Amino acid sequence: MKKFTLLVLSVFVGVSVNAQNLLTNGDFEGGNVAWSGNAFNIQCDGGNCFNFADIAVAGNPFDVNLSQAGLDLTQGETYTLTFDASTDPTTSTRTMIVGIGLSGAPFTANTATANLTDTTQNFEFVFTASFGDPNSRVLFDMGAETGVVVIDNVSLVVGGSVGGEPTEAAPTPPGRDPNSVISVYSDAYTDLPNVEFGAFAVGTQAITDREIGGDNFKEIDFAQPTAGFLLVDWGDIVDATAMTHFHMDYWTDTPLQTGMIANPKWSNHVGNNGETSAFELTNPVTTFGEWVSVDVPLADFDQGDPTQQRDALRQFILTVVGADPGTRKVFLDNIYLHDNTTLNTNDFSAAEISAYPNPVVNDLNISSVENISQITIYNILGQIVLQEAPNRSDVTLNVSQLQSGTYIARVTTDSGSQTVKVIKR
Repeated sequence: MKKFTLLVLSVFVGVSVNAQNLLTNGDFEGGNVAWSGNAFNIQCDGGNCFNFADIAVAGNPFDVNLSQAGLDLTQGETYTLTFDASTDPTTSTRTMIVGIGLSGAPFTANTATANLTDTTQNFEFVFTASFGDPNSRVLFDMGAETGVVVIDNVSLVVGGSVGGEPTEAAPTPPGRDPNSVISVYSDAYTDLPNVEFGAFAVGTQAITDREIGGDNFKEIDFAQPTAGFLLVDWGDIVDATAMTHFHMDYWTDTPLQTGMIANPKWSNHVGNNGETSAFELTNPVTTFGEWVSVDVPLADFDQGDPTQQRDALRQFILTVVGADPGTRKVFLDNIYLHDNTTLNTNDFSAAEISAYPNPVVNDLNISSVENISQITIYNILGQIVLQEAPNRSDVTLNVSQLQSGTYIARVTTDSGSQTVKVIKR
């Protein structure tokens, strides 16, 4: 197997270049020692050795694992894990769970997801150990997807980027009617289908899924000048004419702060055959080490199309660059457009609603302690696909005609309204 190589510019903050690697045989040049797991398979090519795994059947992530145990890790200590990784051109892209954890029950772990491509990337993850044990381990779980995984030059050192990542989730967006928001990425709303970060292998591919307190967000490395932008595509055009405002939450504590911008841009594709117009917001970054919420009228977007035409939106682009070249780490959450309206107080104090079974195949039962005056079901684009006015407290809806996917049921009672996410199988 020929190893794919690429020079990647990386910036390591707060970790001494002389820091001791806690791992043995991290470059796999020492033969079959130190590592374990059913993915442990050293291969050498062109004078370089690396670990090679080819997963034939997808299952649980931990079904296929590479680990190095016997590490004395301390609870509350910060550790930086770095490694090179790739897949092959046939697989093209795939993910892998990486982290630190206990070698035995209860197998507590602090993990992140690495997004691999067929070009070798250098990954860096900073973890704060939520456990402490003299027999801890570094882990690579790769069983969730099929395809090749190549790993090399693994290092674990004490320390990490001081203040380099958020310790709390981004602010929770307000409740909104499904017709009032078009979400690209947010746990608070139903996202557009088929959203792909790093689409078409263009721009940065160093994209990692992260989570704090049940809230999901993205960790993204912007390498200037080679990959100073993020491209997000959802495969089809969306009419956002009714939306008037843009929202995005971001967090960064990069040392490369001089002249830094994080400019969002929306790309319109009339006819769905390439960009026909676009509009961009000049957004200088002046706050570091805390979540920043950008919530502005679309009329504030000051570059590109002055009319902000948005009847056929297809892509979202974020450009992150500054006065100096290097890699800037930015965390993103809650990217959406809205019409600047929110649900009223009654929407949050309405009588408790139950919907079952959920997921549903044929009949969806909705019940409340109060009379249900109306039920409206929206698809992921905010379009009404089913509406009834039952005027009773227990309702059965036949949803067998709906396509499989995610829907929002808005249930109105005497106390107000509530929305319930419904999964149709």
